[in-house]
Amino acid sequence: MKNELERIDSSTSAKDMAVVLRRDGAAIVTNALSAQQLVSINHELDVAIAETAPGLRNPTNDFFVEFYGKRTIRIDGLPAKSRTFWTILESSFMTRIADELLLPNCDDYLLNTGQLIQIGPGENAQLLHRDEDAWPHLKPPKPQLQVEAMFALTDFTVENGATQVVPGSHLWDPERVAQPHEIKRAEMLAGSALLYLGTTMHGGGANTTTDQWRRGMFFGFVVGWLRTEENTFLTVPIETVRAMPKRVQEVLGYKAHGGIGVVDVGSPMALLT
Repeated sequence: MKNELERIDSSTSAKDMAVVLRRDGAAIVTNALSAQQLVSINHELDVAIAETAPGLRNPTNDFFVEFYGKRTIRIDGLPAKSRTFWTILESSFMTRIADELLLPNCDDYLLNTGQLIQIGPGENAQLLHRDEDAWPHLKPPKPQLQVEAMFALTDFTVENGATQVVPGSHLWDPERVAQPHEIKRAEMLAGSALLYLGTTMHGGGANTTTDQWRRGMFFGFVVGWLRTEENTFLTVPIETVRAMPKRVQEVLGYKAHGGIGVVDVGSPMALLT
């Protein structure tokens, strides 16, 4: 396991990306977004960001108020807010790596959640965590459940809250605590992405600036037989889904996973015609 995050280009084959992820648990992907995608997705999300105050609006538990940050703007339902996001869901290095890592464990995978995460000045560092802990009832040994990425929509620096990540932690005992020297920072230019496994420890960094907002777009895929973190059936109106490419409709949950997720004991896709 390498001490620093490896940097790989988005054109790297899924098999080679998987080798790095299985070894390190995380990597920085350069050229994750094209220049046009970066401009478009920022423009499409500007309005939603301007209308949203920092802090958690409807917490399901008091723990999440601090966990998600009082000076951080979070917005989900990205497929309803950005057509550019559709192109990333339909075809990108993320779909290739999900095909490689998740399809051996399911018939198909789903969008687990998609969020705009904008860390504001003065925000504290987030608690280090593993995203697969969202499903604590599934005990090890277990298959690979999740793969995800944090896309930098602005430059990520240590000062403005670049994501903390612990290479190799996907192989640790669950009770092991990361030491300061083991925590790395995903410093990267806008258009890059931090790619990592759901078993890798990570968390948003502290924003120690007085005037910079660190804007990132997070999303991940999860095996299709798990309940997803985000309820996309409510965050993305069905009228919007009807205009989407078929593959995007499928990863939003309108493709049944065998006998799971059916409507009238049949395919939910019938609702979109």
